[in-house]
Amino acid sequence: MKLNVIIPSYRAKATIADTINSVWNNREFSGEFDITVVDSSDDDTAEVAGSLGIPVRIIKLTEKAFPGASRNRGVEATQGDVICFIDADAVADENWLSEIHKYLENNPDVAAVGGPILNANPDEGYSRLAHWCEFSGFGLHAPTGPRNVQPTVNLAIRRSAFEKYGPFLEEQFGNEDVLLIQRIRDAGEQLHFTPEIKVYHRNKTTLAAINRHQWILGNCTGRAAVLYKLTGSILARRGGSYPIPFIKTWFILWRVISQEPHELPSFLVYLPRVFMAMGSYARGFRHGVKSALKEKK
Repeated sequence: MKLNVIIPSYRAKATIADTINSVWNNREFSGEFDITVVDSSDDDTAEVAGSLGIPVRIIKLTEKAFPGASRNRGVEATQGDVICFIDADAVADENWLSEIHKYLENNPDVAAVGGPILNANPDEGYSRLAHWCEFSGFGLHAPTGPRNVQPTVNLAIRRSAFEKYGPFLEEQFGNEDVLLIQRIRDAGEQLHFTPEIKVYHRNKTTLAAINRHQWILGNCTGRAAVLYKLTGSILARRGGSYPIPFIKTWFILWRVISQEPHELPSFLVYLPRVFMAMGSYARGFRHGVKSALKEKK
């Protein structure tokens, strides 16, 4: 079973070396793997990726591409049995590839598998706030087994499943991974979560950056809800965005209580800012819905 690691990148020169090195440090993995970076930056990210003395396939795109399009180009350039996705601002655990290989070998009916997305910079600024807002529910103590969704920052898909249900939507920024997993699950295939497959994600550290990112996530989710009937699209109707800050804040709180109770005291201190960030998400969602409705006319 050969594993292809695909890393989409855009202006990631500060972090891409750590990502590549972390994957290469899995070289004690006894199976075969390769690394492909698909870069659409207007800086020297590709040059940094190629200067590490590590065998990396670099695909340089001539203009900025959404992550889904970059991942598709990486898949097209490779021929392995399993496609492993990680982002250019994340680092892989030293056993990442071994655990992916072992899980898929032991579970031949599973089409895709992912695992925890842990905080790589918990002591920097508001990184913990950013992590709760984006990746609550993907910790070490999250429920194992079948899942509805898994972000592509830590996701492995059998090529046979990707070729059948893919590719990623290239015109959609954000939720392209959710939509792919939705197609896989609608066909009766399984996505699993296991705590052994770990990556560490570097989070945003300022309130302005976090709120802006949540607006972007909300915007792309609202657009996907209208154009692609994303699960939960009932919120795309008139007035549906208003309860979003309350709903999302409650779910984040519940995940902290049920999965990471030791984080609860710190989380309660950040709770007003979590609600503020979810307000940014809701405003973005409303904007995405409106723009998508205009697009459909």
